[in-house]
Amino acid sequence: RALGYGNGVYKTTDGGSSCKNMGLKNSRQIGEILIDPRNSDVVYVAAEGSAWGPGEERGVYKTTDGGETWERVLFVSENTGVANLCFEPGNPDVIYAGAEQRRRRQFGKIGGGPESAFYKSTDAGKTWNKLESGIPGADKGGMEIVVSPIDPNIVYVMFEASNDEG
Repeated sequence: RALGYGNGVYKTTDGGSSCKNMGLKNSRQIGEILIDPRNSDVVYVAAEGSAWGPGEERGVYKTTDGGETWERVLFVSENTGVANLCFEPGNPDVIYAGAEQRRRRQFGKIGGGPESAFYKSTDAGKTWNKLESGIPGADKGGMEIVVSPIDPNIVYVMFEASNDEG
């Protein structure tokens, strides 16, 4: 059950010769980082949080100034972090997020729960809608969400689920 954790987001502007911590030091695990292809100062971070206990620094964070300041744009709870993010190809104002309720214990892993869900924003992260159509209502665990590069109306989701509904 060994699991390391980090202390935030790092940025380099010199090809990796040096890195600067840009915050989110208590986010522990970071599942994904998206950089807006139109403006590299706009960055989204999927913060999973601590695997071992609750934490307030979970969710989706956004910066518009290259990481100098962060705004949490999606928060589910202290027990549910965001594990993955993806843009709609060709339209980075549309963002999908997979939120996973999870907890590790020395004797096992709780990989999912009733707060796990998929979300969509159509306004660059200002507002989020929970996606429910076509997705089983069972408790969900590990997940991934991807938008088709050919047709953005096709969205693929993969997840662990209780009751053989994954």
